Amino acid sequence: MASFELDFDEVESLQKTMEDYGSGALRIINDVLHGEGGQHIKEQVHMLIPSSGRQWRGKRAPAASADSLQQLNTEMLAVTIKSKTAYNYLYFPDDGTNTIRHAGNQQFFQRGAEEAADTVVELCLGKLTEDF
Repeated sequence: MASFELDFDEVESLQKTMEDYGSGALRIINDVLHGEGGQHIKEQVHMLIPSSGRQWRGKRAPAASADSLQQLNTEMLAVTIKSKTAYNYLYFPDDGTNTIRHAGNQQFFQRGAEEAADTVVELCLGKLTEDF
């Protein structure tokens, strides 16, 4: 499982806004993560998926141009973005080692989540402050 760090100032701002908002803040942040925040993360990851350029009759659409990712909303204050079953091979270019046919360890899932983090925090702050 990959993890990444958020900017301290952003986290501090979000924490203060949550405290000011009150008891419903966790539900609102969870709704953002499971809704438009999770969708934004999914889009950022999808933009970084490499395309092999290989083609043959009967080959599925490549992950870079297909709807190859899914969002799982099973945890509180978390969202999981993973590949759909037909595209589980994405593990190899993302985490796997280099082979003759592809470059591994590209970390596009983590990089996509990191690129989306600022926007997700802004979405959370926006939802928490729109009621004030």
